[in-house]
Amino acid sequence: MKNAFMAVIIALILVYAFGNLFNDWWGIHLMMGDDMLSPLENFAAASAVGLVFVAIGFIVALSVFGTLALAVFACVAALLVMGLSALWPVLVVAAVIWLFRRPRQSRTVYPNH
Repeated sequence: MKNAFMAVIIALILVYAFGNLFNDWWGIHLMMGDDMLSPLENFAAASAVGLVFVAIGFIVALSVFGTLALAVFACVAALLVMGLSALWPVLVVAAVIWLFRRPRQSRTVYPNH
């Protein structure tokens, strides 16, 4: 939670810094109708746009991670199925040998008193 909070704070600082940079260098101002928005409204709009971009980046990163995880899972499952299909006779013979080789418990019969 701490890392997520820090990431949001850093994103807001970057949005604010780049918003001021664009305003100072290129004189970009947001207009709504015929009115120029105040610096606070500019910051709020730029922050909203920045948060949308952060959310889109987060979704893309998770989808890439999800795709990689699905590919790894599919490869492991394919190797498991391939191994079982190729080695099932060996596994059956090993199970039969294990069943016949394990020590049997002897039944002790006690005479009736």
